[in-house]
Amino acid sequence: MSEPLVIVGNGMAAARLVDELAKTALGRYAVAVIGDEPRLAYNRVLLSSVLAGETGSHEIELRPADWWRERGVTVRYGYRVTEIDAGRRELKIAGEESMEYSKLVLATGSTPLRLNVPGADLAGVHTFRDTRDVDLLLTLAAAKKRVVVVGGGLLGLEAAYGLAKAGAPVTLLHLMDRLMERQLDAPAADLLKTLVERKGIRILLNASTARIHGDGHVEAVELADGSRIEADAVIFAAGIRPNVALAKEAGIAVNRGVVVNDVMQTSSSDIFALGECAEHRGTCYGLVEPAYEQARVLARHLAGRPAAYQGSVVSTNLKVSGVSVFSAGDFMGGQGSESLVLSDRRRGTYKKLVIADGRLTGAVLIGDTVDALWYLELIRNRDKVAAIRTDMMFGRALALPPKAA
Repeated sequence: MSEPLVIVGNGMAAARLVDELAKTALGRYAVAVIGDEPRLAYNRVLLSSVLAGETGSHEIELRPADWWRERGVTVRYGYRVTEIDAGRRELKIAGEESMEYSKLVLATGSTPLRLNVPGADLAGVHTFRDTRDVDLLLTLAAAKKRVVVVGGGLLGLEAAYGLAKAGAPVTLLHLMDRLMERQLDAPAADLLKTLVERKGIRILLNASTARIHGDGHVEAVELADGSRIEADAVIFAAGIRPNVALAKEAGIAVNRGVVVNDVMQTSSSDIFALGECAEHRGTCYGLVEPAYEQARVLARHLAGRPAAYQGSVVSTNLKVSGVSVFSAGDFMGGQGSESLVLSDRRRGTYKKLVIADGRLTGAVLIGDTVDALWYLELIRNRDKVAAIRTDMMFGRALALPPKAA
């Protein structure tokens, strides 16, 4: 008889884990997926494309209902797990009977941060995290409402681009001195700012939100320097917080995220965690690729095969506000490293490769990201690059002989 394995969360990490389990442990577990979002798992990375009208909401669904059924998976979306009883191996579900498990996987993701400033509770203050947020923001854009987006990281830029493309006047506020400071160096961020501003988005850097004004509804945003920006709506997109409440209340060890070991196991031996809610060796990864790598390791472990997650080389390879952006590894470059840089602002391109100990250790690309995956492969494999150092800036096709390419 198959062991009952329950996954809490029906996002991208959960979908990938089910896919991996189907390859490695088919029939061993009776898998159930429970999530509070009212639809099947979808590609959260494409939410801004839905907001911008470039992709239909139905098109971002990761797998159709038939795919889940064919793998014998019970999917219960629109249900909220309220409690884990680790001793009895039981879940309590809001408005439903409890559910037993043999193995439990937490894939509860994260929650968008809301700034603790006066006026943050006014009507018209929103976040940008799921399809329900997209529906609301589309309504704002259709009415040509003036929107202030707080946060110049990936999420904020995506929200600003989607809203602007949908027709809303948008001002983006960022606390730091450059956009996407965790993924880009100063020249790359400056070029990205220029390219995004060309799309009609107003960007203010070093902008600290002091308060939100309004009589029951948003009317303006005041900055720490006293300046005021008129607005009909405010979107908080200034970071995420791992969802750890379920685990914490169940007595499972948590720091910033749910603490896991190299097989994604928590402090409770039959409970595992992966994706944005998990913390491995002190790190919470807020990106998709690490979650997929964790899913592969966890599936192998649950299948009784040897596996160990060693952490991820973090990379970003996306269109950010319609601009191709890639970064990976130690792109800032530490002591003893050297940087190769190619910049052409007129064409909207920037390339920086960081080399240390004869290996590529980091890269940043803006505009032209054709060779991004090759650079990422070189970084991850720690390949020696002395033989291709002269030409590697110009791409794989030129740097490698035809047979090797």
